[in-house]
Formats: sequence, structure tokens, C-alpha cells
Amino acid sequence: MRIISLKARLTFSVLILILFISQGFAQTVHTYVDKDSVRVGDIVTFTIVFDGEYSSVTYPDASAFEVDNDIELISRQRFQLSERRDSLVYRLQFFAVDDVTIGRKAIQLQTTAGDTTVYTTPVPLFFKTILAEGDDEFRPFKPIFDFARVWWPYLLLILLAAALIYYIYQRNKNREPKPVAKPIPASPPKPFENPLLVLKNTLAKLADISSLQTREDYEQFYIAIGDAIRLYIKKVYKFHALEMTTREINLELQKELAPSEILTITRSVLNEADIVKFANFQPTNEQAKKAYEKAMEFVNTAEIVHRDQIRYMKYKYEVQHGITPESKTTEKKVTA
Repeated sequence: MRIISLKARLTFSVLILILFISQGFAQTVHTYVDKDSVRVGDIVTFTIVFDGEYSSVTYPDASAFEVDNDIELISRQRFQLSERRDSLVYRLQFFAVDDVTIGRKAIQLQTTAGDTTVYTTPVPLFFKTILAEGDDEFRPFKPIFDFARVWWPYLLLILLAAALIYYIYQRNKNREPKPVAKPIPASPPKPFENPLLVLKNTLAKLADISSLQTREDYEQFYIAIGDAIRLYIKKVYKFHALEMTTREINLELQKELAPSEILTITRSVLNEADIVKFANFQPTNEQAKKAYEKAMEFVNTAEIVHRDQIRYMKYKYEVQHGITPESKTTEKKVTA
């Protein structure tokens, strides 16, 4: 009995030791947000807290938040609370018009047992509209209902058109033919309009930022910047960017495989313009200057990544309008 009791005690002690060791090396990740319902333009504090043994920890950088549509990283700050607790606080700006989720983020760890990766849990953010109860002008349209079609107006229209054609035929049947007019010489085609030069000229007219005084002045300034970039995107990528929302433009640019630099700057500039236009945001003169600098950064980036594309657009336009003859050699050089 004493032998059995000794073995039981030894087994119990080993289990307690294993439990203690596993708790000592446990690694846990917690995520927090300071608010769960947000409006367009709100700043959200997103915190990652890590508990556990580590020699080095690498948190998600700005690129980890690019996959979260309508959420832009503003800043981040790290706090080491103790040797076993570390945290990183992100300041994010919300631009969506519906609910979104901050996806899982990877945290790289270096421990005595080797390298490992842990992940945060997804965090939902619920959209809260800023429109008042009576502001129906900006609310979505109600669903369109289908009604039964009435066929007799179409039949009546066809009969009237047939009668009109017969009357015109009988009236002109016996008329003498008019002398053939000499063809009017066609006017020369307009030269190719470079979309990048149009964008530059539009932004150059907005350079006097110091003259902005009222909120209407700032709103017109931001609208002009946004429309200039939308018009450029429409001409280069051939889709109706002027009639689309910022999110729709971003998704369409991703389908067109636009360079990442164009995607990032476009989203930043258009989101800021939307806040001023729809969220009653009052920018400062310094913020307007930074918005103008972002637009010029878009111009400089487009001048590099779209150089060959715009050159090819000019070539096709001149061939189509007979300004220059089509040449296979020239086409190969342009598309190269």
C-alpha cells in the first residue's frame, strides 16, 4: 500500500510540474478597439496585447491593413509593459459606409524554442450613419418594383410610325431630285489630348491655397481635386470613374491591375475629399495644402507608371483619326 501511495504522489507531482511549465510558456494575444460603432472619418484605436516568453516580436506593419478596405492606418505606437507583456496601439481611420471587419493579423515571434507565428482574432466595426432622420437626399433608393407591361401603346406607336412613313413617301414620290451638294471638306482632327497634361493644368489652377476662407471654398477645392483625378482615371482606364464611389473606383482599379502606388494615393485623396463633401468636415489651410501635395504625388507617380500607356493611347488615337499611318514597327516599339 505504501508503494502504491508513493507512486500516486510521484505521478501527481509530475502532472502539477507539467501544468506549471505549460502555463509559464503559454503565449496569448488579445485585441481591443475603443469603439464598436463608427461613422465616416472616425478615428479608431486598435490595440494588440501579447503575453508570453519571447526574445523578439514583430507586429503587423502598414501593409497588413491594405487588405482591409475602407480602413486607413494613420499611426502606431509600441508599449512594453513588462518582460512578458508587450503591446502595439494602432490609430485607424474609418471610411466605409457599411459594416467592416479588421481581419486576422500575423505576429512573428522569436523564442528559445524557435520562430513561431500567432494571429489576432478578427474585430468587427459597425457602421453608424451621420445622416439625420429627415435627410433622405443621401439615403439609398428603395427597391424597384416590376409592373406588368402594357403592350397596346407600342402597337399604336408602330402604326403611327408606319402611317408617317407612308405619308412622307407619297409626298416625295413625284418631287424632282435635288442637286447633289458638294461635299464639305472635313475639318482636320483635333490633336491628342494628353490626360496627364490636363490633370497638371487643372491642379495648377488650384495652387493658391491661401485664398481659401469659407467652408464652401474648401469644399469646392477638394471637389476639384477629386474630380480631376477621377477624370484622369476615366481616360486612362476607360471606365466611368466620374459616376462611381471611391470604393467602386478602388475595386475597378484592382480589376485593371493598376499599380499599388496608384491604388494607395487614389484611395487616400478621394477618401479625404469625400469626408469634406459628405461629412461636414472643416479642414484647415495646412490640411488643404497636404491634400494638394498628395494630388501632385499622384501626378508624379502616374507620369512614371503610365508613361508607355499614354504614349500608346496617343499612337492609337492618331492612327484612328488618320493623323499618322499605322505601322507594325511603330506599334511594337510603343507596346514594348
